Amino acid sequence: MERKRIREEVIEILAYKLHKLPSPPPSWEDDDDEEFDYDSQVLRPEITDNHLDIAEVAMDLEDAFGINFEDILPGDATMETIGKVVDFIEGRINSTLAKAGRKDD
Repeated sequence: MERKRIREEVIEILAYKLHKLPSPPPSWEDDDDEEFDYDSQVLRPEITDNHLDIAEVAMDLEDAFGINFEDILPGDATMETIGKVVDFIEGRINSTLAKAGRKDD
């Protein structure tokens, strides 16, 4: 799965669940015009400090991408920004594809 597609889905899920995060632009085609820096946005405590919100977001992301967060959740020390959440998900997807002997789809 392409990083851009992962990023768009992550931002849409986070914006839907965490209402302090601005909604994504109606068209992702022109990323250069994006005014809000989603990738650098810190999730906790800037967007939410509610652990239930984080748990719900983690479950939604797991369902959407077929991955497991296991011991670390979005907003934790090594995954504090949206960009790092996207990196984590991309790494998990690529690892799963590599183990299955498949290429990116």
